[in-house]
Amino acid sequence: MEKKTEKQGSSIFQKDLEYLRQIRLFSGLDYECLKLLAMLSKRVDFIEGDLLTVQGEDEGNAYLLISGTVRVIHKKDDVDHLLDELEPGRFIGGLALLGKSVRLFTLQAAEKTTALRLSREGFLKTMNQFPDGIARISTNLVAELMFWDQTRLAKIKPDSSNDEFSSVGISLL
Repeated sequence: MEKKTEKQGSSIFQKDLEYLRQIRLFSGLDYECLKLLAMLSKRVDFIEGDLLTVQGEDEGNAYLLISGTVRVIHKKDDVDHLLDELEPGRFIGGLALLGKSVRLFTLQAAEKTTALRLSREGFLKTMNQFPDGIARISTNLVAELMFWDQTRLAKIKPDSSNDEFSSVGISLL
C-alpha cells in the first residue's frame, strides 16, 4: 500500500514538473531548478466561489490552472466587473513571484478548480540556489511584455482614435 502511495506521489510530481516546463516564463530554466520549483509548489483545490487572489492584496503567489475555470473580476466604484474567464493551462500572477505585487484583480473559481500554487518565498529560495535562473526569467519576461504589446497593436485599426493606443505601451517602460 505504501509503495502505491509513493508511486502516485511521484506521478503527480512528474505531472507538476511537466506543467512547469510548459510555462513560457520558465522557458530555458535548468532542469534541476524546475525540479526544485515543482517540489516547492502545491496543488490546491478550489470550489465554486473560492477566491485565489483578492484585488488590493499581495499574497505572493502565482497559479497554474490545471482544471476548472477562473473568473477575472475588477471592482470599481463598488461594482464587480467580470473581465475574463481563464481556462486550464493559464499561468496567472507570475509577477508576484518577483516581488511585492498588489493585485489589480480578484480571481474567483467559477467551478471546481485545481491549480498549482507557487509561492514567492519558494520561488526566491529556488532562485538563490540557481542564480542564473533569474536572468533567464528576466529575458522571458521582456519577451512576454513585447509580445503583449505587439498583440495589442495588431488589434488597433488604422483609422482609430488615440484612445485605443492607451492600452498599449508596456514595452515603453
